[in-house]
Amino acid sequence: MMKRDDSVCKVLIRKALPSDMEAVLELAEDIFEGEQKIPRSLNPIPPEQNPQWWCAVADGRIAGTAAAFEEDGRWHIGRLAVAKEMRGRHIATELLKTAAAFVFDQGVDAIYMEARDITVAIVQKMGGRVTGEPVPFYEGTVTPVMLEKERFL
Repeated sequence: MMKRDDSVCKVLIRKALPSDMEAVLELAEDIFEGEQKIPRSLNPIPPEQNPQWWCAVADGRIAGTAAAFEEDGRWHIGRLAVAKEMRGRHIATELLKTAAAFVFDQGVDAIYMEARDITVAIVQKMGGRVTGEPVPFYEGTVTPVMLEKERFL
């Protein structure tokens, strides 16, 4: 259970259902476009990349999301977003852990990400490492990171 405004707020991390996807995509698009100026058109993941989405549900609504997908023969995690009012509750950490565990359970040895600084710190706490220099990406930069199964929490 997580505290919010002196009331108990349970957050459930689970695989996104088809009925969640409109709200999941809307949350991600609102955050990426509103805070990072990333065009909404870049948010959807093509079906040929085998996207797998997770969500955090709090008070009956989508409070966060993350996706795993295949690209260039490697698994990636991205589209990590948490509603502004729900930040600071380790929701992003739990979404990343859940998505990574799923991918590793499929026999994958490494997961790749291009991450903002806050996500880089989370990935490093899970045993991940930076694999390159930050590069400009819309508002700010992203840094390539990798999380290996053998080093994962």
